[in-house]
Amino acid sequence: MAEERQPATTATDATVLAEDLAVFASARLIDTGARVGAVSFAPDDRGRGLGDGRTVSGWSVFVGDETDEELEDPERIRMPTLARVLERDPGLADLTDAHDATAGFWVRQADGSWRRVTG
Repeated sequence: MAEERQPATTATDATVLAEDLAVFASARLIDTGARVGAVSFAPDDRGRGLGDGRTVSGWSVFVGDETDEELEDPERIRMPTLARVLERDPGLADLTDAHDATAGFWVRQADGSWRRVTG
């Protein structure tokens, strides 16, 4: 019988899990080192295997002012691990750690907090 993976209980456990999770990211965000300005979560994407040992987390991260052209071009999308994104932008953990697994879109406020965009 396969061993069931238990939830992360320590920061080290969370980092290991985050290293197994892939995030959809705009190339401009990753390639320039810009700060995450907008985030979405798609529960239907969560859990898909990528064939390289990583699983899709359901999270997508953006600078926040990408054009439709940028977001529709596969050459402008990156798939870093959640651990890498959180290492570069620790403030994102405020959102990912408290998230309830529902679909949503958030924008970063001037004070670094996250505001959910509705409607």
